[in-house]
Amino acid sequence: MVHIVTDSTADLPKKVADAYHISVMPLNLHFGEEILKDGEDIWAEEFYHRLSFEATLPTTSQPSPGEFVDLYRRIAKKGDTVVSIHLSEKLSGTINSSRLAGEMLKEEIQVVAVDSSFVTMPLALVVLEAAKAAQAGRELEEILSRIEWTQRNMAFYFTVGSLEHLHRTGRIGKATTLLGNLLSIRPILSIKDGLIVPVEKFRGNSNRLDRRFLDLIRADLGEDPAEVFIIHANAPDEEKRLEETCRERISGVKVFSAIAGPIVGVHTGPGAFGLAALPTS
Repeated sequence: MVHIVTDSTADLPKKVADAYHISVMPLNLHFGEEILKDGEDIWAEEFYHRLSFEATLPTTSQPSPGEFVDLYRRIAKKGDTVVSIHLSEKLSGTINSSRLAGEMLKEEIQVVAVDSSFVTMPLALVVLEAAKAAQAGRELEEILSRIEWTQRNMAFYFTVGSLEHLHRTGRIGKATTLLGNLLSIRPILSIKDGLIVPVEKFRGNSNRLDRRFLDLIRADLGEDPAEVFIIHANAPDEEKRLEETCRERISGVKVFSAIAGPIVGVHTGPGAFGLAALPTS
């Protein structure tokens, strides 16, 4: 049997993870000496409320190999396979803990650790495609092939309320070129080869920014997407507006949305939002 595992930076709603039998490993959020498990001890709404009162920015850390061992043993029997899909190795050492756990369990369970090269909504889409293939009874190689297809064809663009959080937490990569005077400029960012990278400096109002996201998505896919996926970091107004733009500009499109959890929120800061999509085939 093949089991699918990811980590909490996928920002998968619990009902979706449960529906597709996806196990989620929480990362750690540190408020000073206090350590909280993402999605177990603290959730998105509580985190953003607390963040507004904190004098210093919280930090994050990866789960230990031992925690992965416990999870894998809990969900899998001897001889089973676990496909463990995680956020970009260039953004976190989480996948290294998964690999170490796999080495520790190699006589019991086959663990295939996969670097998704993404985080948040794109990671979720990679995981969901793998889970759908596993539920359909696909063999391991077919599941891995579907993961690779999803990685190759992912279209994802986002912006942030401020680059301060990405810069301070060291997750901005090449996007440091955008630092400086951001008055009336919104950076459009993406994730390429596992790093957050700048796409362009956008000038214009919010409605034009939403349309620009869609134009970039269409250019990547070569078609109108049948489904789009919105992620936002405590930015419900932006989420609502972006959803309305998608429905107005693409007839019959299905729109799904989720809120970025505490781990992603630490690095983007509140006010970030973005759009992801995959081709129809």
